[in-house]
Amino acid sequence: MAQERIRWPAVVDRAREIVESYEGGVTLRQVMYRLASEGALPHTPPMYRRLSAQLAKARREGRFPDLIDTVREGHAPPAWPSVDAFVREMPDWFGLDRTAARSTRCTSRRKRTPSDSS
Repeated sequence: MAQERIRWPAVVDRAREIVESYEGGVTLRQVMYRLASEGALPHTPPMYRRLSAQLAKARREGRFPDLIDTVREGHAPPAWPSVDAFVREMPDWFGLDRTAARSTRCTSRRKRTPSDSS
């Protein structure tokens, strides 16, 4: 049995109807489940990725409403404008006071002895 070709304009239109039928937004996963349950798309990871790409393209073109994403969070690592700002802030970052941090020195260096070279 040959697999039927996906008619993306019709799928995107149906996905828009699904999104607009919800109050408070809908996720891509919800849209995928609805389309798969209706038989519009096979429920496979590659098809989920293709649906995502098609709906993202339609959103960029202004032809599709925004989806919600309740799982992902934005994570930004800490950043400093300069090395000096980083050094000034580090004691506070580790919960140390500045005077204690300044007096802390690395003591891992030691003088080499003749026995070290053997």
